[in-house]
Amino acid sequence: MQIVARESKNGVPINLGDVAQLAALSRRYLEQVCISLKNAGLLKAVSGKKGGHLLARPAEEINLYEIVEAAIGPINIVECVGNPGDCIQSPGCECRSGYVLINQRIRDALNSFTLADLAENRVEQLVKDGRLKGSDGLVRPA
Repeated sequence: MQIVARESKNGVPINLGDVAQLAALSRRYLEQVCISLKNAGLLKAVSGKKGGHLLARPAEEINLYEIVEAAIGPINIVECVGNPGDCIQSPGCECRSGYVLINQRIRDALNSFTLADLAENRVEQLVKDGRLKGSDGLVRPA
């Protein structure tokens, strides 16, 4: 997604083979990931001789949480966070509230940055400047 954001400027699609080469990943792997990203409405394919892939929305409107969740599924540091009914200890678990909090912090961190931030190498500066958005969209010091 970072390469597509950076390389497909002015609505010119980038070929998946080029993305694979730039990312040093196998094309077959990228094809699988692209299916998930397309299904999530983050990426779109353009057919034809000069076809390839484009972002489905502007990079400024796509946060990293959306990308991660589309690529690997819901973020749960332990299974019971997303599916408390799967664990018989969940109702009385002393650790579960901590896991839920950590999980939310991971989500908040990923929601704090956009694909544009990543593609334009702004993430480190945003962290240094303390400009992080919380899950409620408000910017807070780090």
